[in-house]
Amino acid sequence: MVAFMNVEAEILDLKRRVGDLEGALSVLTGQLRVVHPEIVALKEATGQHLERMAGAVTQFDQRLKGVELQVWSLRDDLPEIVRDAVDRGLKGGTAS
Repeated sequence: MVAFMNVEAEILDLKRRVGDLEGALSVLTGQLRVVHPEIVALKEATGQHLERMAGAVTQFDQRLKGVELQVWSLRDDLPEIVRDAVDRGLKGGTAS
């Protein structure tokens, strides 16, 4: 009879523990229902922000390439510019 009572007590304890787990799961499910739309909205906002950033980086890269071209062009033209300036200075001339 004692063994039967122990089994019955264990069954009741297991039922209580399962009920506790079900309750905890229910709470988590409810929280996930609240959080999920916020995560989806954050994902969309982050995607839009990254797209804008990618566009800005592309635009910056294009401008940087333009500056690079101008610097290389200046590098090629600089000896002639300096030579002309020195010639005008030696001749006492003014810029035309």
